[in-house]
Amino acid sequence: MKRILPITNTVIAVISGVFVILGYFFPGSFGGIQSVLIGWAIILAAFALLLGIFNLAWVHWKKVSSEGKGHVYSIVLLISMLIMIVVAGISGPTSALTLWIFNNFQVPVEAALLALLAVILVYAGVRLLSRRPKWNSILFLVTVLLVLLGAVPLYFLGTIGPLNAVHDWLTQVPAVAGARGLLLGVALGTVATGLRILIGSDRPYGG
Repeated sequence: MKRILPITNTVIAVISGVFVILGYFFPGSFGGIQSVLIGWAIILAAFALLLGIFNLAWVHWKKVSSEGKGHVYSIVLLISMLIMIVVAGISGPTSALTLWIFNNFQVPVEAALLALLAVILVYAGVRLLSRRPKWNSILFLVTVLLVLLGAVPLYFLGTIGPLNAVHDWLTQVPAVAGARGLLLGVALGTVATGLRILIGSDRPYGG
């Protein structure tokens, strides 16, 4: 049984992957079974999300029960999770009350984290220069300062055209190019991982 189950999992994964790929190249012949398999995958992903939520709640509940370190934050998390589940379950995920909670709690927290990230970037650049200044450290700090100064109006000076132009160029050309390069790398890694699973070389589903 210990050997049959991993082999069965491998066969199911390989056949399912082949049918999904064939559905993209031959939608007329394999489009129907591709839609069914993708629908099953979505259902499994939904159950995996529910399992993850339950596991998160269980871990924090155990921390609250044992009064471990940071259990107050666990209480806040559990209460917030319960409120959101009840509100979204009764009024719907796109209702006015749900969106009000999201816009008045989630969005400010995310904005605060982004503001903190900006401060950390500047601090990291200063630390790099204080140790041993190199051309890449100086370039990093100058880029961060230009982006920050060009993103908001300066006190007593207002909006400066050249700074805004430099900010727009940095965020739209080098930053976008780097992000696309990362996405290409992720895509190639995903394709390589998928091929290894299809040929049975990697077996993340067991065995």
